[in-house]
Amino acid sequence: MLFTDLDGTLIFSAKRKQDGDLIIEYKDGEPISCITARQAELFPKLRYVFPVTTRSIEQYKRIEFAKFGFKPVYALCDNGGTLLINGEPDIEWLLWSGAVYAECEREMKAFRELLERDPDRSFEIRLVDGLFLFTKSNSPEKTLKYIRENGKGELCECFHTGAKVYVTPKKLNKGAAVKRLAKRIGLSEFAAAGDSLMDLSMLNAANFAIYPDDLPEISVSDRLSFERERFPEFVTEWAANSLR
Repeated sequence: MLFTDLDGTLIFSAKRKQDGDLIIEYKDGEPISCITARQAELFPKLRYVFPVTTRSIEQYKRIEFAKFGFKPVYALCDNGGTLLINGEPDIEWLLWSGAVYAECEREMKAFRELLERDPDRSFEIRLVDGLFLFTKSNSPEKTLKYIRENGKGELCECFHTGAKVYVTPKKLNKGAAVKRLAKRIGLSEFAAAGDSLMDLSMLNAANFAIYPDDLPEISVSDRLSFERERFPEFVTEWAANSLR
């Protein structure tokens, strides 16, 4: 089975849309994400593919997977903090994640105060689904350096993908989440696909890793890389033809 990141891995920004690509996500009537025509053909074959994303539940549900015949039984949202089973949150999983957040709530509050004072912050600070902080920065590297140097970071960790900045509990990461879910459903081996540093824990937890050829720090011996520009179609093709 394949655990896969979404943005940049299974779907891609509508800003990169080319002739023949299909819109799979809208927000307020505006196109947000796309897939290629070839992916649309293959999506009904993705029976053993489970999305894993930092998106909130609401953001995940905007994606019109069912329209293209892809109906994943399991999906992990909130960087692994929420498990959806057939689209509905699993209460036991949510209770565990809530307890994890409670452990680091004081530290998270301190990071929020730092972000509030950060002159490079360009967006409001959100507590996503009650589990982690999200904002944007005009200079994300400077923002991370600032909050890391001034915050404790014993229970939380900080990332950025492009302009997006995250502060998450260390226990709520994609790698830990896919291992928990694999154990829960009796899965001894699995593959993972991802395209960013936030996917590294998941990629390195897998038995087989798929990633863009410019992503560093992959320690899994069984792995496959591909050019970033065509990565989502490559992942879809691999999953449709390799998973049985």
